[in-house]
Amino acid sequence: MLAGPVPEHLPGEPVRTGASPAGIAVRVLFATPALALLFTATAGLWPLYLVSVLVWGWPPNVPRSSQVARYLHLAFTATPPAPGLSWPARAWIASSVLQKVAIMPVAGLAWQLDELLYGRALRDTPVVAPLLEISAGRSGSTQIARYLEGDPHLAAPGLIYAMFPYLWLWKLAPATVGRFITRAQVTHRIEALMPPEFLQRHEGDPFLTDTFDGPFYMGRLNGLAGALGPDVLVDDFGFASNAPHAATLWEEDFVAFLDRVGRKTLVHAGPGPDGKPRRLFVKGHFLRAADALARRYPDARFLTVIRDPASRLQSAVNYMRANPHDPVLGPTPWAWWSAALVRTETLYNATERAWFSRPEGPRRCVVQFTDFLADLEGTMAKVYRECLDVPELPAHVPRAHPPRERTKYLLNRTLAQAGIDEAAFVAAQDAQLVSTPSGAPP
Repeated sequence: MLAGPVPEHLPGEPVRTGASPAGIAVRVLFATPALALLFTATAGLWPLYLVSVLVWGWPPNVPRSSQVARYLHLAFTATPPAPGLSWPARAWIASSVLQKVAIMPVAGLAWQLDELLYGRALRDTPVVAPLLEISAGRSGSTQIARYLEGDPHLAAPGLIYAMFPYLWLWKLAPATVGRFITRAQVTHRIEALMPPEFLQRHEGDPFLTDTFDGPFYMGRLNGLAGALGPDVLVDDFGFASNAPHAATLWEEDFVAFLDRVGRKTLVHAGPGPDGKPRRLFVKGHFLRAADALARRYPDARFLTVIRDPASRLQSAVNYMRANPHDPVLGPTPWAWWSAALVRTETLYNATERAWFSRPEGPRRCVVQFTDFLADLEGTMAKVYRECLDVPELPAHVPRAHPPRERTKYLLNRTLAQAGIDEAAFVAAQDAQLVSTPSGAPP
């Protein structure tokens, strides 16, 4: 489905590059003593951290030793296509893995502190009939989530709470740093770190609901997959990945992460305006974990948004290229994103169709992206009726989309410009649809 070489820059696009191999080598040279100091500073925490693991189990916000070993191995053995990986780049990737290892006891103990302080409260807080929006990237799922999170009867963890998943910190921050910096200032500072082409395609407010599995990936080592080539991206960045090592990541660690952060969110939010416990709402792309989540929460409601595969793929390629990147290595090459996303999204489409079409299992709701654009009121009424058992659309839900600039993107390649054979991709999706016995999602 790929169609020839892909230029790294087209006229009018912002030029984003990393350092030269010599420049990366210099960065590695200067980073090495800093890394040694970091290991020295955190060395004393390891005994306490390992004891906490014996007491409360492995914290799901840090990488497992098997993933660390795998990424150190990949740093020196992965063979991505052109432009390939220089030896300085491989050394930089390895140092990034080791940096994550060095701070592991800090992040792990921060997680375990919640177990010490609030373990009983978290265990005693039930997660009843949660609403889990599992939808493909660039499907419109974030906008639906933003409309839903305004419901006072729901509790949804904002992006920053998934980035820092510590209840003790949520309680402490308003009385400490919250006295000196406002929410608007935090948002502005985070947005200032984002490339403008990214902010064109995604709202940057970290306090609002966003892709919940994104911070989970970043807490692990999956965020380095883009530096290692398309094959690693397919296995480690695809949200329907069927790679053998993905089973533990999604079915155990991610489910534990979602469950604990979900309970923390419910405890932190308190009861709704009617005095009753709120319902948990989480949005993301975590399709690989759907079965495990359905087993954990048999009464859960699952929501997805279906968008034309070719349109979604085009948006996804541009969006992923626009994402912030390692300033030393530079952005993941267009050709790598194209080669990876054609495979990950083909698998995601097939898995999503089969899972949301399955006659048995939990309650599921499927909405079409075209309906969401053309009839917001009707679409949201369907979501409330089928997912939340609310017969009438609440007054706070918008009946029309706010105006949004959908042109003048700094990055807006066609599939052909991204090196993807659109006709072949569409044909593959059509063939999948015919081969799925239950047909398209309801």
